[in-house]
Amino acid sequence: MAKSLQFRRYTTPTLSTITGLAGELIVDSTLNTITVHDGVTAGGWKTISNTPTPGGIGYGTGTNIAITGAGSSGQVLISSGVGVPSWGFVSSYMFSKSNPTSVAFVVTGTGTATTNCIISLDINSKIYNFASSTNIVMPTLTAGTDYAIYTCTDGTIRADANFTTPTGYTSITSRKIGGFHYAPGGNAAAQSGGNTTPQINPYSFWDLKFKPNVSDPRGMVYCGSNFWADIYLTNTNYLTNGTSKYNVAYACGTTPPLISTLTSGTGSNSYAEYGYYSANEVLTWAGKRCPTVREFQLLAYGTTENTSSSVQDNSTIWRAAYVSKYGVNQVSGCLDVWGSEFGGGAQSATWQNLGLSRGQQYQLPNAALLGGYWAGGGYAGSRYSRWYAAPSFSDNAVGSRGVGDHLILV
Repeated sequence: MAKSLQFRRYTTPTLSTITGLAGELIVDSTLNTITVHDGVTAGGWKTISNTPTPGGIGYGTGTNIAITGAGSSGQVLISSGVGVPSWGFVSSYMFSKSNPTSVAFVVTGTGTATTNCIISLDINSKIYNFASSTNIVMPTLTAGTDYAIYTCTDGTIRADANFTTPTGYTSITSRKIGGFHYAPGGNAAAQSGGNTTPQINPYSFWDLKFKPNVSDPRGMVYCGSNFWADIYLTNTNYLTNGTSKYNVAYACGTTPPLISTLTSGTGSNSYAEYGYYSANEVLTWAGKRCPTVREFQLLAYGTTENTSSSVQDNSTIWRAAYVSKYGVNQVSGCLDVWGSEFGGGAQSATWQNLGLSRGQQYQLPNAALLGGYWAGGGYAGSRYSRWYAAPSFSDNAVGSRGVGDHLILV
């Protein structure tokens, strides 16, 4: 004969006063759920109801298990510490990587790249996850161009030359998370310069938490020693181009750039010269600075040493022989650039107007010139430096190149 097993049954109010035996199961007839007892706790410990809210999530109350209501699409459950959790949207600009200390992208070919970690982020307050080795959809790439990298709500990651939104998407359906530079040629593999095969510069990748600490990361490369360098020499119209742009007129003593808008610049007036102080004003506008000797020797490594181009370029064309390991172009033997340090012979022991009518200086040492210019012959190279010029010196053989500090956000 079949037998039935029936547990004790009480309404919720009555059950809350009853302490069952250790291991005893008692039915809550109000909630149609089972409580588990330990011989100590009045009311026992509730299990999940057999009729939970669709889309709800269970949470502990300290004595029971309860179910939340259903959230809306794209919401996440937010803890209140010890109280009832609530549904909400993530804060805007959430971006995380499974490897926070390295850049999120890696080159897989001359014009191809993938993610190299798991990326989680919000797009328009909804969470999206992208696996490591996700292909980046590429447009037709143009040599000498910077590209932004976007994650999109259709599950793709894509590159686009537009730094606002990718083609076919909006700010609601996409989010910019990084970028790279597609160079006119490859980086130096030894100490003999690079080549003329257009390709993605692997050192130019940046993302929202691995980037140069400057206002505009375009046209820069990470040099692996906590600083970034401009790929190209500073140009005359940096207010529009940024300080690092391919195939535009470079700034020097005979073609000075526009005056920094941090001082007396109007957006159309140019410096009358391009000495040390003017170069630093220009680079400061972009959050950059002139390189130290130590930094320059690293960013220039791989160039063809002890030679010069013998030709005045006047613009930031691609000079493969004078490209470094990091892809820094015209890095030696093309144009001297101002360094950040002073040294060498000092000025005479008198007050001199080296500040170009903006204060005088007394017996100031000279400023460093780095890299070597086109007529420098065998002196030019990654460790070349000249210390003969006063900071006010301005010449067609002297320009500048910006560097900036590295920034990692975790």
